[in-house]
Amino acid sequence: MKLKLLFLLVIVYVSGCARKTFNGPDRLFYKEEMEKARRLQEQKDTGQVGQTAATGTKPGTPPTYLSKEDRTKFARILGIKDNEIENEKLYHTINKWLGVPYLWGGTTKRGVDCSAFVQHVYKDVYGQQLPRTSIEQFYLNTKAQFKGQKYLKQGDLVFFRLRHKDKIVSHVGIYLQNGKFLGSNSPRGVEIVDLNDDYWQDKYVASARLLNKNN
Repeated sequence: MKLKLLFLLVIVYVSGCARKTFNGPDRLFYKEEMEKARRLQEQKDTGQVGQTAATGTKPGTPPTYLSKEDRTKFARILGIKDNEIENEKLYHTINKWLGVPYLWGGTTKRGVDCSAFVQHVYKDVYGQQLPRTSIEQFYLNTKAQFKGQKYLKQGDLVFFRLRHKDKIVSHVGIYLQNGKFLGSNSPRGVEIVDLNDDYWQDKYVASARLLNKNN
């Protein structure tokens, strides 16, 4: 009987020690590990683990396309602050094309004309396919056209008539920010220029918002 009582006392003592240990730092450790495992499983279920590994950012954080130096470069060109750059993917694509020479009928980085360049940017940045020529792009959706430049937003197309003998339009570019637009312009090639310059104001015809709503 005494032996049984002693055995029960040992069991009670050991159980008490176990509870004390588990209620201390060990319990907190195991709780944190279980929480990490739960979050990891949630990320796997939503497909966010691959995104985190590929971009080096936390899930839900927009990927970074520009270095600090590139952000500063484009901010200076646009006349804005570094943190006002919108859509880094767009400027990352622009960075690849800046300085490419203008070539009428050209479609590559050896030489590209205005409408082919706009085609490339829309496909690479927005995943949207546009017609090949500026006149086709102009007539793609006439309901999306507008004249007032104060309504321009990034990604809008801007159309120009460079010569009076030209058709309704003969040149196209993409509006960026702060009065600047992007285009492959003869003779300088791909560049960012000021829409408010007298030359472009004199040639301006209209703009069009052709981006899909989810862009």
